[in-house]
Amino acid sequence: MKDLLYGDFLDIALGGTILGTGGGGSYGAARSIADRVLKRRHVRLLDPKDLHAGSQVVSTAAMGSPEVMLKRPLTTETKLALDALESVSGRQFKHVIPIETSGYNILACLTSCVGRDISVIDADGAGRSIPRLGQTLFHAYGIPFSPFALADHKGRTIAVSTGDFPLSDRIALNALEYYGWLAGLACFPMTGRQVRDACVPGTISLARQVGAAVREAIQSAADPLLTVLQVTGGMELIRGKVIGIQTETDGSYTFGTLRVRGTGSDSGSAVSIKSMNENMIAWKDGKLAAVAPDRICYIRPDGGPVTNADVSQGDSIHVFVIEAQQPWKSDVALGLFSETLSAMGYNGSYVAAVRRQVGAHN
Repeated sequence: MKDLLYGDFLDIALGGTILGTGGGGSYGAARSIADRVLKRRHVRLLDPKDLHAGSQVVSTAAMGSPEVMLKRPLTTETKLALDALESVSGRQFKHVIPIETSGYNILACLTSCVGRDISVIDADGAGRSIPRLGQTLFHAYGIPFSPFALADHKGRTIAVSTGDFPLSDRIALNALEYYGWLAGLACFPMTGRQVRDACVPGTISLARQVGAAVREAIQSAADPLLTVLQVTGGMELIRGKVIGIQTETDGSYTFGTLRVRGTGSDSGSAVSIKSMNENMIAWKDGKLAAVAPDRICYIRPDGGPVTNADVSQGDSIHVFVIEAQQPWKSDVALGLFSETLSAMGYNGSYVAAVRRQVGAHN
């Protein structure tokens, strides 16, 4: 078990935002959590292999609109949601686990540990950022979402128990709208055995490692993108400039298309990315390049993180892809993205980006 300290929180904010597939909350919002809530705290990090099969675990997160996350700092919302869930369920949770990989939502999960004798599991339920609660591996592998609880910055809480996921999802979204599109969430109560069966392990450590590597690359004037690719095994898609952004917001979802024109050695190439809060599908020079659950990510040339919520026309960005982790390779897990991808014009099967790249050169 390792203690995470303020320097680790800063690296997680940076690395997690870079790995957040264009969503999951901005770096500024993640950094605000580190500075406002976690600066003088420490949180115990536990390897999922060391988790007892019968341990009581719950996922905690922030839920909301990317635009609202930029404007309203998260403070005690996830802790209040956890309090509410324990009160109505009668269960005492000894461990929490993030719902997804992003700087913002990893740190949001850590805030629920403040003032409690609990640890955070070095894993999460997606290994990337996801727009819908039903797109977690927890859901794919049959862990009930309910009972769950939500809380807002005014201390208003709601706790719900229903065996029907669509109903739970509808209730959560309605409550989220009432809260002004930002809330703390405690959900997917589970055992240690269920965590090991359904999680993507090592994601907090990876976010910290990526953040530290980028920070050191910036200090030494090395190439931040190459540094990230070395740590993650990812693949460069394009280095270029943003030439087009189209967005449409519907409640907590922002649907977007981002177009990047290559510069330097990538002159003459172009990439188009479609997103639903998070990046879902990318084309390069008119050919499909990557599709979820593969992770389509951004980084600025200077190593700064950027998301779909704060990217601007004319920005210079690098786009890269990391293949989905093994837990995503089952049919039941891959099917979680089918509806979203179909709405974006893709009805084909999943092929890893690396294999697409190899096939394009054969």
